[in-house]
Amino acid sequence: MSSIDLTIPNNWQPRQHQKDLYRQFGHGRQFRRGCAVWHRRAGKDSVALNLTARDMFKRVGTYWHLFPEQAQARRAIWNGIDAQGRRIIDQFLPPAVRRRTSSQDMLIETVNGSVWQMAGSDNYDSLVGSNPVGVVFSEWSLANPEAWDYIRPILVENDGWALLIFTPRGRNHAYGTYRTALDSGNWYCERLTVSDTGLILPEQIEEEREAGMSDGKIRQEFGCSFEADSDDQLISYDLVAAAMARPSPALNQAEKILGVDVARFGNDKSVLYFRQGRDGAPLPYERHAGWDTMKLASRIAEWINRWQPDAVFIDDGGVGGGVVDRLHQLGFRIVRGVNFGMRSDRSSTGETVANKRTEMWCSARDWIARGHLPKDDRLAEELTAPMYGYNAHSALMLEGKDSMRKRGVPSPDIADAFALTFAYPVWPQEDDQQDGICLFHGQSEVTGY
Repeated sequence: MSSIDLTIPNNWQPRQHQKDLYRQFGHGRQFRRGCAVWHRRAGKDSVALNLTARDMFKRVGTYWHLFPEQAQARRAIWNGIDAQGRRIIDQFLPPAVRRRTSSQDMLIETVNGSVWQMAGSDNYDSLVGSNPVGVVFSEWSLANPEAWDYIRPILVENDGWALLIFTPRGRNHAYGTYRTALDSGNWYCERLTVSDTGLILPEQIEEEREAGMSDGKIRQEFGCSFEADSDDQLISYDLVAAAMARPSPALNQAEKILGVDVARFGNDKSVLYFRQGRDGAPLPYERHAGWDTMKLASRIAEWINRWQPDAVFIDDGGVGGGVVDRLHQLGFRIVRGVNFGMRSDRSSTGETVANKRTEMWCSARDWIARGHLPKDDRLAEELTAPMYGYNAHSALMLEGKDSMRKRGVPSPDIADAFALTFAYPVWPQEDDQQDGICLFHGQSEVTGY
């Protein structure tokens, strides 16, 4: 059998902006954890694949390259063609170095016994038992964050490495990864914009703008901005930042409203949000984990007695109904349950909306344009996290919590509690309260229970 003269990486040289990551990351290198936040078309996957190929011949083991979804992995890499017309997998692991190739499993075994496999991080547990020594999370900002929590202990045990590569998608879990990497001395961390690499010229960006790409998308894709607004983002970062920079107004006799989002399961938190007029009175909010309905109802009752709000709006879907019932049982007439999914034809601006939750968020958005918000990163992240779309009746619909979890964004519990303070317009008790009646602006209803 004739010998083959072949070098790994195969017919590939790192470009100038790729050299630092390639040289410093991997087995025998300075870093075993890496976070590369690079602009679109900067060659994130290219350098990740080729440093993986290098390491497969330095340390025999299993290596994974995970995309958010299995189909995306097959389309982008397994069936992908590079700029020179080559199959991507043939460039970084040419047939001459392979012992076995499985298209069905998107798996390649090399002649020295290493195994490389592609999969979706949405189905990471399907790879159980493989014990990888190197994992690339591609498009990490769109991936399931639970995959990292699952795989991390395996890499610790195997002394393996993990490289997370992505372009920002707002301040979601990937932003948290970037902050962790930035603050740690044990992570390789790099953020490269088009100004850093020079790969995309200003005139090319202008062509994208003229073709319809929004300024927010340009800032995100080419400027690697975590604060850039997405086209389908209900509340913009700029709007929230302006509200947080705005001075707090005098409260005077402004209405006092308490909004409560009740935790249902998992990592969700029960949140009490306090709002008085255009400010938030004694404190912005409280978060509580693992509280049952009785304990939460007791805490709300304590605040009602202490703060004397004009209205208390509680999400009564799921376990929240038990909190409302208990407070009614205790005689608190100002408490009102709010069903997020109930029909609501119009928002405060006359916009057709799909449900009550969307209506409240639209009202909150309008209020933020002139109101004051506390300077709070968590609140800012949650307010700007949900996207929006339209239902079959062309009504505006806010993204649901399940959809947010699927793209790795935590439940916006604080923001939902804040939005609940806009469930119904309220007048201050001193002006409009009569015996047995709490006036919600524009309507009155008996609240004795």
